[in-house]
Amino acid sequence: MNIASSFKPVASAAVGLILLTVPSYFIIASVLRQNPPGLPFLGSPIILLGALFIALTLNTLSTVSVNLRSGTPYVLSVSVSLRLWNLTVIGITLALLGVLLGYAFVENFQSRPAG
Repeated sequence: MNIASSFKPVASAAVGLILLTVPSYFIIASVLRQNPPGLPFLGSPIILLGALFIALTLNTLSTVSVNLRSGTPYVLSVSVSLRLWNLTVIGITLALLGVLLGYAFVENFQSRPAG
């Protein structure tokens, strides 16, 4: 049984980069403390995390292949293709996800008085 992606690597990298513009726009606007048009709609957690999840999934599926060979014992092989654009999109996606989760943690963290 071979589980491989039917996505073309260049197409998934391009779609991933387009999807990453939404969270990048939100983060840059938030850092600059601007209120540009569309920010309340694009600032929805469903939109931000959905775009990151789709970009990560598309590019992970185009770089990782899984092969399960039956027999005694079963052998599971996982291989990662070194496709620069797909790995770049995965790295940027994880960095943006880290920034958003860090922001959510810091925004909701309240220090408690000692004693």
